[in-house]
Amino acid sequence: MSAPILHANNITMKFGGLVAVDQLNLKVFKNDLVGIIGPNGAGKTTVFNMITGIYTPSDGEIILEKRNINTERPYAISQLGISRTFQNIRLFKDLSVIDNIRLAGHQGLTYSAMSSIIRSKSFKTAEKKLTEEAIDLLKIFKLENKKDFLAKNLPYGEQRRLEIARALATGPQLLLLDEPAAGMNPNETNELSELIGWLRDYFKIAILLIEHDMGLVMNVCERIYVLDYGKLIAHGTPGEIQNNPKVIEAYLGTEVD
Repeated sequence: MSAPILHANNITMKFGGLVAVDQLNLKVFKNDLVGIIGPNGAGKTTVFNMITGIYTPSDGEIILEKRNINTERPYAISQLGISRTFQNIRLFKDLSVIDNIRLAGHQGLTYSAMSSIIRSKSFKTAEKKLTEEAIDLLKIFKLENKKDFLAKNLPYGEQRRLEIARALATGPQLLLLDEPAAGMNPNETNELSELIGWLRDYFKIAILLIEHDMGLVMNVCERIYVLDYGKLIAHGTPGEIQNNPKVIEAYLGTEVD
């Protein structure tokens, strides 16, 4: 098997005397579709925050393609190819739908500040291409007809889709989705389930997701990590996870013979 694009090696996150994540080992390979599940407070979002530079691990190391990113800032990690969404939607709500996408895409542009001031040919060409790519992304998420709406005026499910589209606009090799189905109705969740797998294949990226909707996780993920009180208690295929006694105990709160 080829080397993982992301390897979290014995990462630990402590907040004073509280150990939120305890010596977690996690690997994500190219074109992987991996889930992280666990009860509330298990440390799932803390893992995402360490991977994306919001938190610096107290111990262990996070390796992105042989590069230690423990102390990299979030913007640098995004430039290295990791993008994410958040459990609580964090759109630029007073910007238009298309400007949310365009803003994310700007990190890949190379024209100078002077070019933007004088509106040079290179500036106009780059901006035109950026707008075209933004519209293409909005078409994928069925939002092109609302490109000029303010983001805050979209229905909740469409705001969720816009946030995923914005994350993809950075051109990631690894996309982190933090509870993408939160607040969605069953129809929206079913559509999202199909979309996640399609996005992985279409963009040829790896996806790591946190989700409480077990139907979505079992349908789309190829491997699943299970956390409980910050510790990894199981890792395997959906079938293996569904029948794992430690997982059943963590969710049901009773010992399983």
